[in-house]
Amino acid sequence: MRGQVWRRGALAVLGGALLYLGHPPADLAWTGVLALVPLLLLARDLADGRRPARRGAGWGLLAGVAFFGPLLSWILRFGVVPFALLTLLQAAAVAAFVAFLSRWGGRPGRPAVAVVAWVALEAVRGSWPLGGFPWGGLGYTQHDGGLLLPAARSVGVLGVSAACAAIAVCVEEGGWRVWRSWPAFRAAGPRGDVRADVLFGALRTPLLSGLGILVLSVLLAGEPPAPTGRTLDIAAVQGTNIRSTSAAGVMRVSTDRIIRVAEQMVLATRPLAADPPELTIWPENSLDADVTDERNATVRALVSEALDLLGGAPLLANGALAGPRPATFLNAMLQVAPDGTVVDAYVKRRPVPFAEYIPGRRWLDWFPPLDQIPSDALPGAEPGVFSVAGTRVGTVICFENIFPELVHSQVREGAQLLVVSTNNTSFGRSAMSSQHLAFSQVRAVETGRWVLHAGISGISGIVDPEGRVTQRTALFEEAIVRADLPLVEGRTLATRLGGAIGWAAVALFALALAWLVVDRRRGRTPPRPGLR
Repeated sequence: MRGQVWRRGALAVLGGALLYLGHPPADLAWTGVLALVPLLLLARDLADGRRPARRGAGWGLLAGVAFFGPLLSWILRFGVVPFALLTLLQAAAVAAFVAFLSRWGGRPGRPAVAVVAWVALEAVRGSWPLGGFPWGGLGYTQHDGGLLLPAARSVGVLGVSAACAAIAVCVEEGGWRVWRSWPAFRAAGPRGDVRADVLFGALRTPLLSGLGILVLSVLLAGEPPAPTGRTLDIAAVQGTNIRSTSAAGVMRVSTDRIIRVAEQMVLATRPLAADPPELTIWPENSLDADVTDERNATVRALVSEALDLLGGAPLLANGALAGPRPATFLNAMLQVAPDGTVVDAYVKRRPVPFAEYIPGRRWLDWFPPLDQIPSDALPGAEPGVFSVAGTRVGTVICFENIFPELVHSQVREGAQLLVVSTNNTSFGRSAMSSQHLAFSQVRAVETGRWVLHAGISGISGIVDPEGRVTQRTALFEEAIVRADLPLVEGRTLATRLGGAIGWAAVALFALALAWLVVDRRRGRTPPRPGLR
């Protein structure tokens, strides 16, 4: 019994560790392809015992915590309680995966069901609750040139997750078949031809399936849409000495901070005065005052000074607009005229719960820590594409780039290049900024667009349609990222499919659950696929 507990604990922790190592800061793409192998073995082992689903949920939760605990450790800056709650909520998806597969046991179709279950649970985690939080998706382990990344151009990040899961299933299935055929292999003695037949017989199906997945991934990669031949000279300004520019909380209403940050952005923009670009970006929280309000004349004057430095070329700056109700605001990318008039605006569609707004505030006002968030960001309703310098520029704000559909909708609105405007200063020098950049890399591949990832204090960089990052800046250092970015108008298959792969996986998973329930009520005992 003790050996069984140690074996299962080791498989759970190893699975969680491999999942974690596939993401920044370790960034070992190959671990993302193999990460599910220990969890598949764990489910196979649990299927042999009593109450497999219940035990699977427990061991799967351990694996999930071993994964999301270190991955999301940057949230500890906001306290142990939010970190623990978010970690457990995300780990529940891994627990559900192991529990379901343990209960499935040796029923037919286990390999396909495993892939469907993982992708479906990623899709659910990315959309629920409170809009979802897809951080740590398996497909993102391939963001930095992983073998399967180009397939995102056709099937999106969930398709890449499916490919990673499918290869892991082939590896685990092949290993188990070799283990099961080991007695026959040994019985063959020195006869090499017999041994080869036994080994090939065990590996044939998973090996050919794995090779087929790799070939299909290459075929799905295709080519990104061809550039139009036109470019846009665009620059993102990363401020110097910018700290405490929190996107939420009481710091947002600090007048001294708002003015200081805007002043720092003007100083960091000065090097562009000698040769202004066609478009300049000031990232998230560059302006946290409503520039249309005459009481914020100082901030409006700083914007006018920046526009003078840029010779009148357009500036897109992230700031706050007053909401339609008291204690509300709009987090928006703004094109501001020298007199403070807002020429055009994109309002963030996915404010972050418990950071930019409090869900159910009327019932939670008694909780003292929530006093740190005195106002609520209201969501925008439409994708916003700016028409500037003869170019259609799609922008998303901060964590919006972790939601594929939001970025894809900008492309469908005609965006020829993409800008991710973000502020990650609250997370210090943690791995969060690198993890956030990884999402922009995958979005660039999915959409076939160049992406300017602009952080007010870093990391900033240019991402090409292959997911490669250039001009990557350091954290908390003044910098300017500038390039002539090619413009693209064509559409990828991924932007046309939208969320179809996720919805299909969820539907198939629901059918598998229903079959499992029906099969159990009929009293059927599935074949045991265990390790023993």
